[in-house]
Amino acid sequence: MSVPVEADFALIKIGDGATPTEIFSTLCGMRQVGINRTVSTSDRLVRDCAKPNKVASRKVRVAGRQIDLTGSGLTNKSDIAVFDAALGKAKNYKVELYIDDGTDTGALMGTFAAAFVMTAANLSLQEGGDASSEITLASHGDWTWTAAA
Repeated sequence: MSVPVEADFALIKIGDGATPTEIFSTLCGMRQVGINRTVSTSDRLVRDCAKPNKVASRKVRVAGRQIDLTGSGLTNKSDIAVFDAALGKAKNYKVELYIDDGTDTGALMGTFAAAFVMTAANLSLQEGGDASSEITLASHGDWTWTAAA
């Protein structure tokens, strides 16, 4: 029997911009992570030259590709300042996918890495309830996926 190997959780990490060695810090409390990889397209209708009266068929032209990330979870007090500093700026991020293997850290499955612009940093605060945070990241250039060894 063959079953898929699933990611059980993900960590979003933000780079500090240092050179030559950039340090990445985990955005603590981000428990739900969404990763959307899409392409931008345009349609064109193309007729068959050998059958000019036949209805044209759609051809899809890929114009670009992008990856968008969302993270949501608990509000970590120290990350509020991190979100403010990152909002609207291109910074390097990593999203690490993990498998729950019974250890404290989990087994790394692989990493998405790219420059992203944080386009939203939302806080939800409820009197007498839990505070939550949500961020949205838009790719700013190409990205990579590196499977763990």
